[in-house]
Amino acid sequence: MDRHVSQDGADFQERTVNVDLVFTAGTSGAVPSTLTYSEGIASISLSGNNYTVTFQDGYVAYLNGFGHVIQASYSASGATRVAPSATAVASSTPTVTLTCYEANGTAIPMATGDELHFTFKLKY
Repeated sequence: MDRHVSQDGADFQERTVNVDLVFTAGTSGAVPSTLTYSEGIASISLSGNNYTVTFQDGYVAYLNGFGHVIQASYSASGATRVAPSATAVASSTPTVTLTCYEANGTAIPMATGDELHFTFKLKY
């Protein structure tokens, strides 16, 4: 089902959409069964240090994204930022992989209770 035909990123670019993701990590960074904000997202899986986000619809391109991690309790050795590390939004299983990093740049999953906030800007 094509859900993005009535959506618009509300910017100068035609046929863009912003998809927001917010969730609070479970034990050892696990993805909870219920996400806070996830309209347009089919699923999220954690593998090692990577969160793979699968979208409900395919897109022409991943244009940009921005986000952050809010730690439950600050630790420089915990996840402090998030960035996209792989994209495949034009495939039959459209995905973007997000990787969290600690302050020194080492990839690490979030800790229990950390929040991930990310907005994907996509072209359809």
